[in-house]
Amino acid sequence: MKKDEENIMKQLELFTNSWGLNSGFENLANQLTELLPMQGRCESPMSKNKHLEKFRRAQNAAYDLFNNGLGNKRGLFVSVFGDAPTQKSVNTFTKVSWEQWEDRVEEMLTPMIIAAAKEQGIK
Repeated sequence: MKKDEENIMKQLELFTNSWGLNSGFENLANQLTELLPMQGRCESPMSKNKHLEKFRRAQNAAYDLFNNGLGNKRGLFVSVFGDAPTQKSVNTFTKVSWEQWEDRVEEMLTPMIIAAAKEQGIK
């Protein structure tokens, strides 16, 4: 392994990835969550808060996967993340299967967090 690759692997080990949320972005995600309405869409979801709305939808979809096995929002999950496990497969997931889905969700959720934070002026 090259030196650069070794350094990247060491950096990746510093961050956990629970429920698709990279721990390095947990603070940003929490600050964004505080801006979300208790129910429904964000105000101005197609203009000034479009990235915040996208984050809200992604967060709800990820929660449904990891908490409910997509029992409630499978359609939302597919519309946000593009593909979803079946409920039957979720029932038989191994630790490796869950980790693969956590990684897959994280790859898409992290850029959404960054975009929403920039949009909302959060650093």
